[in-house]
Amino acid sequence: MSFQPIGRWLLMAAAGILLVAMMMLTVVDVIGRYIFAAPVAGAFEATEVMLALAIFAGLPIVTARGEHVSVRLLVDRLPRRLQLALDVFSDLLVAVLLAGAAWLLYQRGASLARFGDSTVLLHIPLAPVAFALAGLAAVAALVGLWKLGRMAVRP
Repeated sequence: MSFQPIGRWLLMAAAGILLVAMMMLTVVDVIGRYIFAAPVAGAFEATEVMLALAIFAGLPIVTARGEHVSVRLLVDRLPRRLQLALDVFSDLLVAVLLAGAAWLLYQRGASLARFGDSTVLLHIPLAPVAFALAGLAAVAALVGLWKLGRMAVRP
């Protein structure tokens, strides 16, 4: 088995586990809040962190599949060569923007680490979360560049 399916499987599993955990936490929080008048302390903070991680775990998968949101109202009416050029340009733009996001998230993580910032109730350190998001954005950027490389070698 090659690295690509294993990486995709790991990212999908991580995102799925995070989504299930968010769902279970929300159910328990709602039941606790409305039936027992005892909400789960820090449920909102935990959900925020898990949501961010789940979204960024999906970025490399979405990039590999070319499933970023796009509007192609006029593009589909253009000549095929121009469509291909626009596809290459948009893939390059996505890779550059994801790399920029990775860099900014890394910088934010470094700042959070310097000050030791954490969530208010659960005291979840925010620097590792920012570094994880930066890493996942960087992986997505590399996937975008890999896609461009594959386009270049296609006949």
